[in-house]
Amino acid sequence: MMRLFKRLFGTKDSAGKMEQASAPPKLSSPPEFAEAGHATEDISVQAELTPERRMAIAKQLTEYLIKSGAQIPAEKIPVLQQKIQDCTFAGYRSDRMSEMLQADYGLSQGLASSLSAQSASIVLSKYRELRYRDIGCTRYKWSTSNDQRVCARCQALNGKVFFWDNPPEGGHPGECECWRLICPDYANVPAGRLDSRCPNCEVELAKRPRGKTKCKSCQKEIWVRRNSAGQQVLLSQEMLANFDRQKCGSETCRCVAMPILEY
Repeated sequence: MMRLFKRLFGTKDSAGKMEQASAPPKLSSPPEFAEAGHATEDISVQAELTPERRMAIAKQLTEYLIKSGAQIPAEKIPVLQQKIQDCTFAGYRSDRMSEMLQADYGLSQGLASSLSAQSASIVLSKYRELRYRDIGCTRYKWSTSNDQRVCARCQALNGKVFFWDNPPEGGHPGECECWRLICPDYANVPAGRLDSRCPNCEVELAKRPRGKTKCKSCQKEIWVRRNSAGQQVLLSQEMLANFDRQKCGSETCRCVAMPILEY
């Protein structure tokens, strides 16, 4: 049991800091993202990537890219999935990958954002699965973040036990396209009011607020945010979540597979 723990989580050194049981190689940054200043914005991930693991991740990522609806030419997908793996394990944020997808493949900002975020989530989810399988872990318990951002599908799976070989419909933790379930039409929802009416009761306000306030008519909170076009909009509490998704991109699955170790 202790050996399994050390392989998964490492050990503590004399100063009390966690260190890996073995020192896995650190992937170098992809050359196309090696401009000055970029490296300090991201968090590197040390990964033990054997050829077998690379191949397994590539297979699942390729399947996702084909069914994503991005209409990326089939001959370009092998190179793209390799770039996504490299960027993910080098620690680049999904917005950096989104920029690459827009520049190299002509995708819209919204599609590139959702594609990059979901692809990175799939890569890390599959990598964790392969690590757990290698130490003999055959099943796990589904664990959510237990907040309002968890989609209904993942919330229903919370606490349940699954085998790696028999995933629930929609995939293992990290593979669920939660944004499709939380807000299917997130790109089409109202982005807030540009006029001076309350977003809750639509009563004309005496003065357009510049910060969070309460409507004197319905006593409900009014939020003031700046949208991607730089305009100040008035939002109700119910509009906030969809506004954030619309401005900041898709909601990826934040669930975790808690390994069940046999001993």
